[in-house]
Amino acid sequence: MKKKRLSVLSATAVAAVCLMPATAHASESQRLMDLLIDKGIISQQEAEAIRREVETPPTESRYREGTMYDATEPVVADETRTRVRRFRTETVDGSERFGIRGRLMIDAARQELNDSTAIDSALTKKYGTAIRRARLGALGLINHDWEWQLEVDYREEEVRMANAYLAYLGVPETRLLFGHVKEPFSMESNTSSRYIMFIERATPIDAYRPDREIGFMYESIKPDWYLGAGIFGSGLDLDREVTEGYSLAMRGSFAPLLENDRFVHLGGSVNYRENAYVARPGEERSYEDIRLRSRLGTRVIDGRLIGRNDLDDTVELMRYGLEFAAGVGPFLVQSEYVRVDATRDRVPDATLDGFYIQGSWFLTGERRTYRATHGDFAKVYPNRPFNSLGGTGAWELALRYATADGIDGTYDGGKMDHYTLGLNWFPHEDITFKFNAIYLDAENAAGNTTDGWVYALRAQYEF
Repeated sequence: MKKKRLSVLSATAVAAVCLMPATAHASESQRLMDLLIDKGIISQQEAEAIRREVETPPTESRYREGTMYDATEPVVADETRTRVRRFRTETVDGSERFGIRGRLMIDAARQELNDSTAIDSALTKKYGTAIRRARLGALGLINHDWEWQLEVDYREEEVRMANAYLAYLGVPETRLLFGHVKEPFSMESNTSSRYIMFIERATPIDAYRPDREIGFMYESIKPDWYLGAGIFGSGLDLDREVTEGYSLAMRGSFAPLLENDRFVHLGGSVNYRENAYVARPGEERSYEDIRLRSRLGTRVIDGRLIGRNDLDDTVELMRYGLEFAAGVGPFLVQSEYVRVDATRDRVPDATLDGFYIQGSWFLTGERRTYRATHGDFAKVYPNRPFNSLGGTGAWELALRYATADGIDGTYDGGKMDHYTLGLNWFPHEDITFKFNAIYLDAENAAGNTTDGWVYALRAQYEF
């Protein structure tokens, strides 16, 4: 009976504070709250909860875009909503949005290779640590129709430009984009580094894919297929002597099977690039060297067994890619083949290629988020996040075989077979820990070989 009486009085207290005229001084409500506490009607904790409920409505933010920094300007909550942990603020109708995003990846690795300097004379480092990526950016939406993003990346003691673009969304099921972005090529390449299965992308994709460039691109926004096509420049440097190259790129994919717990993905890419060059009066064209390089499965140990030598005297490149992926519940298999045909000046042409196949199994029952609209993968959501209440997080076991052949004609880009066993732990949807045990077997055109193990760890957080 006493508990029932206290509940009724507590409810009366909340109503009294809520119905107090807006013109009443804050001290009046404080005095009422103190009186209720003194009489034992409500506890101190209940009083604090009442204050928070009255002062800040749960469905609104106390801040809005465009608020003046002048201390005399009132802060009003009328048309804006804010999310704190993954900071986003937007109008109620969603027409205007602004957000901050970032990621941090910290790596450690150790190598135990036999005769590692036979191919790369600089490969003497045994172990180390590094910040692989420390990326910070902002993104937003303007008047429903305009999307933008600006993002910079700190890595290897350099600051580099990542995404920097403006996109128009006014055409139904279409995105028209201008800026510095990835050229559309490969499922593994277009999947964000936050969501790839292993610490680094598969060797042939890492070596032979195109990078981010400034360009104009069309992208579809469809429920079960993707198409991206565009024209791109070459590099961010402003060199008055270099005639900038360009590329024509296209990637398409579709999902012939797309259900809640299973999917099949098929896709392909083609990319033509005319190389940049310098042409001084009275001299022949001098083409820029092209770097087609992959490391050991980790950037901490900077072994360059594929693409140790740059591809010189290259007039143009043709890249081709084929994609396949399928998932059933917690099981996933994914594979790609990529080929590069290089037309060269004064030296023989070269063809480089490679493929990978990889698979994973979520021991705790989750599955990777496949996005047919983009033809790639997104965030993993643990069924039971790891916390003080006893969740285990999501655990994934992964296996990959990859091979790349970069030796052809006079070009020695090396050959390598790459085997990787991975264990991933997702304690939270924004936190990932990865362990990779990598066995590799590599050789160069001179017949020098190396093999052995590389062990790598990553701690990753995004916001």
